[in-house]
Amino acid sequence: TASIWGRVAEARFGAYVASKHAIIGLTKTWARELGPRSIRVNAVCPGWVRTEASMRSLGRMAEHDGRGEAELLEGIVAGQALPGLMEPDDVAGTYLFLASDLARNITGQSLGVDRGEVPW
Repeated sequence: TASIWGRVAEARFGAYVASKHAIIGLTKTWARELGPRSIRVNAVCPGWVRTEASMRSLGRMAEHDGRGEAELLEGIVAGQALPGLMEPDDVAGTYLFLASDLARNITGQSLGVDRGEVPW
């Protein structure tokens, strides 16, 4: 699992952003290394998902920016093509798809599951 922040950058989250960029790089490398053994490697890059960890991050970002969490979340959702905030189950189908034979020709990819927030 990477993140949309594996494709973009966010101030004040350097270590997190760097780790997610690294996951995407490793995904590409491992796909090349393991492909000859018919092992597929892909990264899922979720956008904002309503989890305990993401809501803590939202709180820290709001506090730093001097804004309310609701206002900040409204701005995040406004930047998405599809309205609303994802729940964990909204992302699960992507993992199931990638693990299935339907994705047998997909490897070395980073798939955005972000309601259209980041242009891929």
